[in-house]
Amino acid sequence: PDHLPGEPDPRRQVERMIRVDQAGEYGAVRIYEGQLAVLGARASGETIRRMAAQEARHLEKFDSLLTARRVRPTLLSPVWHVAGYALGAATA
Repeated sequence: PDHLPGEPDPRRQVERMIRVDQAGEYGAVRIYEGQLAVLGARASGETIRRMAAQEARHLEKFDSLLTARRVRPTLLSPVWHVAGYALGAATA
């Protein structure tokens, strides 16, 4: 084996890291979408759009890692979908 007894399986650890990172990027994208819904027409809208585009690129990468490594996404995606947007709108 490539790990000692009692240590987590390295493959499972990588899967968990990818799943958590993808969920974080998804949440960030939704936060920016919520902020843009409130502030998109203001001067700060362009800055928020640039930051949102960066997060969208990050999310694309993690989405491709999920597929390539056959990692299931988080079961909490529906929560992040709603909560991320609400957090973005509320903080805007």
